[in-house]
Amino acid sequence: GKPLQRRKRERERERGGIMRGSFFTTNGSTHNARFASGTTGVHKRKKMMLLVLVFVVVCLVCGTWTFRGRSAEGKNDAPFTSSSYSKRSGGKGKQTLLDSFEKEVHEHVFEPIAHGLFGGGSDDDTVSDEDDDDDSERGGEKEEEEDETIAADANADVKYREENEKAEMHDEEENQEADGYEVATMEKNAAIEREVRLEETARKASNMPKAFAIHRGNAKCANAPKEMLPRFSKQIGLRKKESKVLPAKAGYVGVSRIDGATKGTVRVRTENGPRTKKVESSANPTVKNRDEEALIACLEDLSKCQLDSENDSIRKAAWKLGGTMDAKLGKSLAGIERKKTCAIVGNGGALMAKEYGQYIDKHDVVVRINVLDNNNAKFNASLGQKATHRVLSYKMSKDVCCLQPASKHPPDNDELIYLAWFPAMRKQLISRLAKRQKRKVIEMHDAHLKSIIQSFKKMREELVRLGFGPFEDWEYMTSGMHAVLTFARSCETVDVYGFTTDSGGKEPYWFTGRKVAPRSGRTQHAWDHERMILRLLAASGVVNVCT
Repeated sequence: GKPLQRRKRERERERGGIMRGSFFTTNGSTHNARFASGTTGVHKRKKMMLLVLVFVVVCLVCGTWTFRGRSAEGKNDAPFTSSSYSKRSGGKGKQTLLDSFEKEVHEHVFEPIAHGLFGGGSDDDTVSDEDDDDDSERGGEKEEEEDETIAADANADVKYREENEKAEMHDEEENQEADGYEVATMEKNAAIEREVRLEETARKASNMPKAFAIHRGNAKCANAPKEMLPRFSKQIGLRKKESKVLPAKAGYVGVSRIDGATKGTVRVRTENGPRTKKVESSANPTVKNRDEEALIACLEDLSKCQLDSENDSIRKAAWKLGGTMDAKLGKSLAGIERKKTCAIVGNGGALMAKEYGQYIDKHDVVVRINVLDNNNAKFNASLGQKATHRVLSYKMSKDVCCLQPASKHPPDNDELIYLAWFPAMRKQLISRLAKRQKRKVIEMHDAHLKSIIQSFKKMREELVRLGFGPFEDWEYMTSGMHAVLTFARSCETVDVYGFTTDSGGKEPYWFTGRKVAPRSGRTQHAWDHERMILRLLAASGVVNVCT
């Protein structure tokens, strides 16, 4: 019946599974017995089963014939054989045993093998084959997908490289375009700057005669009589025509703080700035024309300068030198009112030679340098008493604002204005100076200092070109030179007193009687250079030398 057939199929599936496991697995599992190569594994398995079938058939045939032959000979050697069984059971038993054996072999060996080979096996075999086919198809699809992925990745890499190359080429083109634009802009700016300089030079050249005419029209040295004016003589050794090595400099110095050396030092930049080692040489002068030759003779002996002539070729030659027109026509310092006549009063001992005081006090503006013993009545006849401005060095600024008692350096009057130029702690110094002295303090800011220093350096270069110098090295201009170059831009006429222009006199270094310069004056200033600058400004008609 049906239950018997079902049990029969179950036994067939079990045996088929054991056979598949024994032939194609190492651990008895049907899943691991499948070949990874898909349909190729199925064909190999069928060929293997065919060979096994042939082997089993041959064995069975041989065994059957051997069994039948031994039965026919009637041998009874074995204790229990089919012949002995036939004897006990008769001929019928013998036939029944053979039929049963053949039936069992056919049922349990041939049919399962045939089912496995020709597709007539159990449902599990069919499912297994279908799974193998599905795995094979999925494996093929996976391989195709992997191939497509690899191809897509390769295409993406190629495309990425191409895009990068295009981007790099584009960037390079943009960089070249930007570089070209930058170069063109720089060239354009340089051309504009050249045009501006030419226009500025032309403007100054046209304005310089006007400025000189105004300067000449005002009273020279406050109309002092001729016997009060200096007598210039030829100065020996101004044109050294030699070379001098100027060492490299970092462009910074260390100075004490405004509260004194005990409070530490501060690092501050110099006006000369950093530089490498250089040689300043006047050994081979370059003189362009006869007017410059006449200018050289004027600078060596100021008495040969035609300072009062309206059409003086010497003065015009001086105007063409770098820095001279800037000294007069440069931008003025904010806070300083433009006046007609200004007296810049130094501290030179030559002031004591005559009584200049009354002439100094006639000027609209009287600028004095630092604070010495100016309030001493015994100096009034030579120095005068008027003071509208005082230009202070760093040391003097510290004394007036912070270190010395306020009573030691009182202001000259209620209208006095201080000017501070030294860069160290300048903001703090100005604040404390204004608070303590209750006076206005004007800062010589960096832009103004840069302008007058540039003029100062250019005039030095021109003097060396003409054969003067080489000069002493320097770190800062003196407070007196700061005053001259600052007020020359704001005053129509500038008269200088107490500055050394001619040497050889027996007067002391200061009007107070001091015979040598202080240490700062010996290490930070170039006195011979500033002396020649004053002589050049006098030849240019920018200042009048009154002592």
